[in-house]
Amino acid sequence: MITYETIVKQIEKLTAEAAHAATEQQAREKLTAIRALCDVVLDEKVSSPKPASINSMSMSTTISTPVYTQPVAIPAQKLEEDDANGDSLFDF
Repeated sequence: MITYETIVKQIEKLTAEAAHAATEQQAREKLTAIRALCDVVLDEKVSSPKPASINSMSMSTTISTPVYTQPVAIPAQKLEEDDANGDSLFDF
């Protein structure tokens, strides 16, 4: 998880870049990035509950080896018809 300190430092960096931007478009891009960082932090607290603590016992039971099964071949019975000429699909 990214800490608030890291996000605040990034916002400060983008603020300085926006203040020294050569064009209005570049400044708006930096401000949009700042808004996105703020939205991520604010939405995170509102929408996601605190993660539950996981002890080593539940973690070991959660992670298990995958189970692989062999496909079972069903033997096909050959259909015998009186008017068929052979085994090919094209034999009429």
